[in-house]
Amino acid sequence: MLVDHHLLEKYWAGLCTPEEREAVERWMLDGIPEESYELRPPDVEPVIKNQLWERITEASREEINPDKTIRMSMWFKMTAIAAILFLLIGVGIYISPDSILDKSRPSALGAYQEVSLPYGKKASVTLPDGTKVFLNAGSKLKYPPKFSKTERRVLLDGEAFFEVTKDPKKPFFIQTRQTTTRVLGTRFNLQSWEGCSDILNVEEGRVQFSAAGSIDTLILHANTQGVFDGHSLTKTIVNSRNRIAWTKGQMIFNDVKLGEVIIELERWYGVEIHLSNPQLANNRVKVQFDNASLAEVLRDISFALNIKYKIKDKEVMLSR
Repeated sequence: MLVDHHLLEKYWAGLCTPEEREAVERWMLDGIPEESYELRPPDVEPVIKNQLWERITEASREEINPDKTIRMSMWFKMTAIAAILFLLIGVGIYISPDSILDKSRPSALGAYQEVSLPYGKKASVTLPDGTKVFLNAGSKLKYPPKFSKTERRVLLDGEAFFEVTKDPKKPFFIQTRQTTTRVLGTRFNLQSWEGCSDILNVEEGRVQFSAAGSIDTLILHANTQGVFDGHSLTKTIVNSRNRIAWTKGQMIFNDVKLGEVIIELERWYGVEIHLSNPQLANNRVKVQFDNASLAEVLRDISFALNIKYKIKDKEVMLSR
C-alpha cells in the first residue's frame, strides 16, 4: 500500500482502516523514507519543507550506532512526524484534522464543533465563512469555529449537500475516511458512508476529487459523478437532480435494488426494516416520493413488488 500525504493525513485524523493504519506504522518502523512526502498543502514553501525533513533526518542519525545499523523506534518516528505537523501549524500553513475528531482538544484556532444526527433527522448548518451544509440523517460534520487564513477544512461522515461560499484565495476541503474534495466555491453532494464507496455529484461549478492510494485526480463539472470504490476513481455523466433530491424531501429510486432502498429508508425514517426472505433484496424499485410518510412509501413499494408490509413501533417486516 502506498504511503502518501493523503494516507498520512488520514492516519493523524484517526480515519484509517486497520489495513491502512498497519501500513503507516510499518512505514514508520522502516525509518525515514528516501522520498520526502508532502504533508499538504502542495504550495508550501520548499525551503520550509526541506528544513523540517532535514531536522528529522539529523535526529534519526543520532539514534543510529555507527558500528551497527538499527531501526528507528516507533515512538521516535511518530514523534518526528508529529513535530512536522506542529511546526507547520506554527507557521500557519497546516491545520491538522485530528483535532476536529476530539471536541475537547483545542486546535490552533480553538475547539472544533461537531454536528451529529441520528437516523430520522436532517439538519442544515451555516459554517463560519457562510457556506451552507445540508446534513442527511445519520451523518456527522466536524468543523472549526473559525477557518485558518490559508484554507477551509471540514470532516464528513455520512452524506451532505454543500453550497460553498466562493473564496478563490482560500480553498475549501472536505475530508472523509477515503477521499478529499477541493473546491473554491460551488454546489455538490458528497456521500461517504462506512463500508460503501464515496460518491460525489456536482450540481454547479468545478470540483477536484482525489483519494488516498489512487494516482488519479478527477475534475468534475455539473451533472458529473465521481466514485471511489476503495481502489480507483471513476467518472460518469449523471442527472445530479436525483442525488440532491433528498434536500427537498424527495426520494428518487430509479431501478434500484430493494436492499439499497431499505438502507435509505432506515436512515430517512429511523426504523429497522427486515425481510422474511433475503432474496427479496434483489427486487428492483423504480419510484419517486415527495415528502411522503413511511406508511405511504411502504404501501407503494409493496404494491409495485407484490409484497406485504407490517409496521410495529420502529420495526418493519416485508414479506411475500
